[in-house]
Amino acid sequence: MKTNKIRFLLAAMLSFVFSILYNGIVHLVILGEANQQVESLRRVDFSSKVWISILATLAVSFLFTALYSFFVSEKSIRKGLFFGFVFGLLIAVIVDINQYVLYPLPFLLVAKWAWFGMMEFSLMGMIVGSIVKDKT
Repeated sequence: MKTNKIRFLLAAMLSFVFSILYNGIVHLVILGEANQQVESLRRVDFSSKVWISILATLAVSFLFTALYSFFVSEKSIRKGLFFGFVFGLLIAVIVDINQYVLYPLPFLLVAKWAWFGMMEFSLMGMIVGSIVKDKT
């Protein structure tokens, strides 16, 4: 039982670190110029609220790992990939599509956010699937 808790914590923490690095690369480097299109919509006090985003990322990493751990019956990298893709697709529909509807955002930018988000969760699923194993 102790091994499973350690694997869970390791998977959640690695997912968190991966997510922070991945989002930094995607939003600051790959989509940096595209994201400037919506710079005027950003909060002026954004930098003072970054800690909230970091805590939210930590929470999502733990929730993602918990959902995988408790609800995926046969755990593997392949199942993790599938779980992550479906989770990412759900998030894309809930978050990205609704942001497009609510705010004056360019559709192509929102589509890129959604695609990169689905890729992020797919890769997170592979990370979690390679660490969280069935009891043997």
